[in-house]
Amino acid sequence: MTIMAWTAVILAAGKGTRMASCKPKALQMLAGRTLVGHVLNTLDNLSIDEVVIIHSPEAKSDFEEELTNHKNITYVEQKEALGTAHALKTALPHVSKDNLLVLLGDVPLLSELTISKLQEEIKKNDLVVLTGTVENPSGYGRICKDPDGKPSAIIEELDCDDEQRKIKEINSGIMAFKTNVAANLVGKIKPNPKKNEYYLTDAIEIAYHEGIQASTYSTSGEEVFGVNSKRDLAEAEKINRKNITNKLMDNGVTIIDPNRVDIRGTISCGQNVTIDVNTVFIGDVTLGDNVTIAPFTIVSNSVIGEGTSIHSHSNIDGADIGSSCNIGPYARIRPQTKLEEGAKVGNFVETKKSVIGRGSKVNHLTYIGDAKIGENTNIGAGTITCNYDGVNKHQTKIGDEVFIGSGVELVAPIEVENGATVGAGSTVSKHVAAGKLTIERAKQKTIDGWKRPTKKEKK
Repeated sequence: MTIMAWTAVILAAGKGTRMASCKPKALQMLAGRTLVGHVLNTLDNLSIDEVVIIHSPEAKSDFEEELTNHKNITYVEQKEALGTAHALKTALPHVSKDNLLVLLGDVPLLSELTISKLQEEIKKNDLVVLTGTVENPSGYGRICKDPDGKPSAIIEELDCDDEQRKIKEINSGIMAFKTNVAANLVGKIKPNPKKNEYYLTDAIEIAYHEGIQASTYSTSGEEVFGVNSKRDLAEAEKINRKNITNKLMDNGVTIIDPNRVDIRGTISCGQNVTIDVNTVFIGDVTLGDNVTIAPFTIVSNSVIGEGTSIHSHSNIDGADIGSSCNIGPYARIRPQTKLEEGAKVGNFVETKKSVIGRGSKVNHLTYIGDAKIGENTNIGAGTITCNYDGVNKHQTKIGDEVFIGSGVELVAPIEVENGATVGAGSTVSKHVAAGKLTIERAKQKTIDGWKRPTKKEKK
């Protein structure tokens, strides 16, 4: 079987004037990624041999900065904004494969399945146009077909007559070509008399009259939704959210209100997961079986183990949370925190770069930073690991079965051995021995005759 080689050309030279932004349109953010980043992520899972991005003048560095995770991209500048056909013509000298996908940097929701269908269709055609069917085609070019159903032209809305305006099959701007056919057609496109730009849509009519084998492949209007304004961006967020939450619910996840969940990355869920309202997931997130996420929670780039409950208003970032843990409410779990099985981090607790051992509890009003806590240890309310000396961070080591009283300050570097108890209100800066009580407090005094200062009465 012959393996077909493919180049994807992404047209991304639009400045996005309607975005009212200093960033190019294709670099606007949607669900935690740039618009063009969504396109590239989809291509990563397909048989695409090379990628060419067409950008506007002086925008190359912006693209390179935003797309550092994507390698082997050829950036080509379109020096003048002379239309989509001109953009493709600019790209063609950098295309080395026999088959060509033309994609748009502002159409981010295209699926792998649809692109693979275009790749299949090109095996029996020289040109395939991806179309969408919408109830309101206003603003889109219409697909015109001959009596045999072959595409004969794409008519822009401004040029449509009354009958053509009724057509609901619209042009997505996305096409697949045999590369030599694309080069032939682009070379024959004339500038539009109204705007003096070269439109790739004109290739369809030229192909029809020259007897070049062309066809259409249709998908949903939502999949080919183009983002041209901040309102469009909000609509694309809505579509993307619906696509993801529908898939999660189809796989058994309970989502209390899909309209009040934001997913800005990828999320993988086990069975019997429950996600409540006003929750945000950022980056790569994994939720194990029987996880519950309460309202107003943010989870970023973290793994949450099975049976764990995240209570409301908690923020978890870059953490590895074990099974059967309890977090929150109002907990802040910062990067490089690891909670082992059954650990608990309660309300108004902040952790950073720390391990909290199996069955250990940090229940209230505590800061744990650069620390390692053993198993079945209890950290009292108001405890602080004093990890920073103004220059360097130092580690606190707390063993198994330790009891730390309320209001304790542990001045790192320090070790508290297994079974030790530290009395409430202590500021401890030296080694704490195993199995013993350590207290470090100033002697309590009561001063007779002392009077609280009083304010002078106002005249």
